[in-house]
Amino acid sequence: MSTIDEEGRRIRECIPLEGLRAVISQNMSKSKLEFPQGTGSAQLDITRLMEFRREVNEKLKDSGRKITFGDLYVKTAACAMEENMELNGSRQNGQLIYYDDINISVAASINGVLMTPVLEHADQKDIEEISEELNKTYTYLKKGKLMRVKLEGATFSVSNLGSYLIDDQHPFLNPPQAAIFGISRNRVLPIYNEEGQIVPGNMTLFSLTIDHGFADGVLVAKFLESVNKVLKDPWKYMYHKASGREA
Repeated sequence: MSTIDEEGRRIRECIPLEGLRAVISQNMSKSKLEFPQGTGSAQLDITRLMEFRREVNEKLKDSGRKITFGDLYVKTAACAMEENMELNGSRQNGQLIYYDDINISVAASINGVLMTPVLEHADQKDIEEISEELNKTYTYLKKGKLMRVKLEGATFSVSNLGSYLIDDQHPFLNPPQAAIFGISRNRVLPIYNEEGQIVPGNMTLFSLTIDHGFADGVLVAKFLESVNKVLKDPWKYMYHKASGREA
């Protein structure tokens, strides 16, 4: 039998705020209250990225492996961050901290819970290595094997909602990280090609939210310009592996 609250609404269920949900609630509240956030977005053509994905998956089909768009966006973010290291950092304890490592926290809904596994040294791995590592990570998380997954030490985050009916997302920062990269769904829209003709384009809205206490908005524009470079020539970037930086 339903209970009634003080305003006359029937309550179906009341669940204590604890565990992972309590941690998520605390982090998101801190994100919104303590970090002045600004988001910039750009609608970019992913046609060449789609072509690259088809080619690679054709090559990999006998192995049973498959590159996902999520894998591609993580590598895209790593390449863009490599060109914009001023955003690879955090603000904490009265300091601006800049990192050499590019460790990407990948937001994922696992068994109905938001998880943020960390892919270390993403800039030093090619797309196939990233795909294989993320696939193993998601398998461990779905089986509840959290001890097999790194959940700390990220320098930057990626939130991909491309498989959902979302045209524009403004992701919240994952404190104390200075930036988070957001991806919305792909839409076929009319665009002008290089010859001035109207053609269908595979357009996706990419967003970057930054901590304005850490960096200025112009860095958002520079980061998204780097993203566009990767999308225009994925054959050049997806197998790029940065050399390890000295400790």
